[in-house]
Amino acid sequence: MKKYLLILSMMLSGIVHAQTAPNLIGTWEAVSAVSAAGGTEDKQARLALSNKKDAAIIKLVISTQDGGAFQGETAWRDGLKNMVVGVFHKDGKTLTLSSDVGVGTGYVVNDEMEFCSASVLTTKNRASCTQLKKVK
Repeated sequence: MKKYLLILSMMLSGIVHAQTAPNLIGTWEAVSAVSAAGGTEDKQARLALSNKKDAAIIKLVISTQDGGAFQGETAWRDGLKNMVVGVFHKDGKTLTLSSDVGVGTGYVVNDEMEFCSASVLTTKNRASCTQLKKVK
């Protein structure tokens, strides 16, 4: 019985400590970024390393949110756009994201976000982190 009470109290303490997800709806613009891109074993490509602000996503627009789940769109400097979905972890700050071309992680503190992602393509390898600020 004591074992069950201990497990129950541990489960409830996790629920009590879960944080409320902040409102992400709006436009987030890049403040800084770092990226690395190259080819694959089957499709060779030139290595590109960059620390420029527009090296990764330049804008993230979150259009829909329901509690800790959200949906939006990323924009890249070349005009490419990707749909993205994501969820908050129970700490209310850490994110896991997914799109057609990659997966990522991030965190949010007030009106600042870090969005790090890696491609899941067979045609190129890419990893990047962008620091964003909410502007609208």
